[in-house]
Amino acid sequence: MGERTGFGIICTLVAATLFAGCGAMGDGSRNGIITMSPNLTETVFALGAGSRVVAVGDYCDFPPDVFQLPKAGGYVDPDLEKITLLNPGLLVVPGEHPQVSAYAAEQNLPVLNVHMDNFETIEAGIRTLGEALDCTARAEKLIAEIDAGRAALQAQLQDVERPSVLIITTRESHDLNALYTVGNQSFVAELVELAGGRNLFDDEDKDYFEASKESVVARAPDVILEFHCGRGLTDNQKQAYYNDWQALSTLPAVRNGRIKFITISHGLRPGPRVIDVAERIARELHPEVMYAQLQ
Repeated sequence: MGERTGFGIICTLVAATLFAGCGAMGDGSRNGIITMSPNLTETVFALGAGSRVVAVGDYCDFPPDVFQLPKAGGYVDPDLEKITLLNPGLLVVPGEHPQVSAYAAEQNLPVLNVHMDNFETIEAGIRTLGEALDCTARAEKLIAEIDAGRAALQAQLQDVERPSVLIITTRESHDLNALYTVGNQSFVAELVELAGGRNLFDDEDKDYFEASKESVVARAPDVILEFHCGRGLTDNQKQAYYNDWQALSTLPAVRNGRIKFITISHGLRPGPRVIDVAERIARELHPEVMYAQLQ
C-alpha cells in the first residue's frame, strides 16, 4: 500500500501491553480504551469494541452510547488529569501529539496513533485498530463494506456529467471574504470525486487553504457545496448563506441555483460512515440518478 508524506498510519506502543480477545485487554492494573477523536471513536464501536471504551474526546457524538461516557478533552487540549484518573489500558489518538506522547511515556501508558485522512488511510486505520484490539475479522468486514459502497456508487454515477464543485469547508462570515476550500490532497475532494463531481481546485497540490473571490470567479464553479457540519442550520440560516452568493451572480452555480449544504455532523469525518457522506453529496450533485441502497 502506498504512502504519502504527512499521512498514513503511525503505530506507537509506549509500553509492552498484551491485547487478548475483542473483549479483554490490559495488564491487570489498567482497564479500557480512551478514544480522542470522533472518527476513531466511531471506528472502535464499529469494530464491536465499544463496551471497552471508558472515555471519549469532547467532540465525539456517535454512536449515542458515547453521551454516557466521560469526556477526556480534545486533541489540542487533552484532559490529562481525567486520563490519569481513568487509568486506561490504551489511549487512541489521531496522529502524533507531543504533549500526549510525553505524558504517556511518563505514565507508561500504551498509545496508538492512527491518522485517517483519505480512503486509503481510513482502511489502513481500521485494519490497525482491528489488529490492536484483536478484532481483525470485524475490521476486514468493515473495510469490505466500505469498498462495496464505493464500487456501487461509482457504478451508479459512471455515466453522469461531472460538474465543477467549489467545496467550502468553513465559512463563518457572510461577506465571502474568507472562503476555505480544498486542493487535491484533501479527503473531502475524494468524497466529491466519488460523488460524481470535480473539485474546482483539483490542480492545487494542497489539502485545505483559503481561496480568493477572484480565483472563484475566474474558475466559475457549476456547483457550490458548503459544509456546516453538526450546526443544525435552520431554513432561514441556510437561506442567508444562500443569499450571500448573490454578490457573485455571474457564477454558473449562482445563476442556476446550485448552492448546496451538508450539515450532518459526520460530513467532514474520515471514518466508518464515509460512504453515507459520499452518497449524500451525490444526491445533491445528481438528484436525477435513481440511487440503490448502498449500506
